[in-house]
Amino acid sequence: MNIETATSSEDFSSAVKLFKNYEKWAQACPCFEGFERELDEIENRYVLPYGRLWLVKSSDGEAVGVVGVQFKEDECCELKRLWIEPLGRGHNTGQALITTVLHFAKDQKARTILLETVRGQMDHAIKLYENLGFRETDFNEDSNVLKMAYTL
Repeated sequence: MNIETATSSEDFSSAVKLFKNYEKWAQACPCFEGFERELDEIENRYVLPYGRLWLVKSSDGEAVGVVGVQFKEDECCELKRLWIEPLGRGHNTGQALITTVLHFAKDQKARTILLETVRGQMDHAIKLYENLGFRETDFNEDSNVLKMAYTL
């Protein structure tokens, strides 16, 4: 498995496919508000100076995982759309993608990385985030949306 920065139209098309698979799996998760617009603008939202997108590619070049980061105000960025297809799981792929984001954010002089996830449905990811140093900042009981932060 190789982690590569998305740069080409083909890369961004692969990311759209992975994002849609994630959305289908998440089944109307609140974190997909404005999702269609995000897909339409993916090549602008996930390039510097606005953000970055990485793909995990299998040995045959197939994209099997994705993660993005978008810059916010005040030296802050947001980890977005971490998704790994079943084929790419079980190889510490999620940890490698998150570590890539942490290093990138630090290089870009960010001080905080935020993310939103959903308790219950995404508990495996939440445990991974906690193990890597993310801490809970807010929880909405009505939607089960958990907000987390990592301080660089």
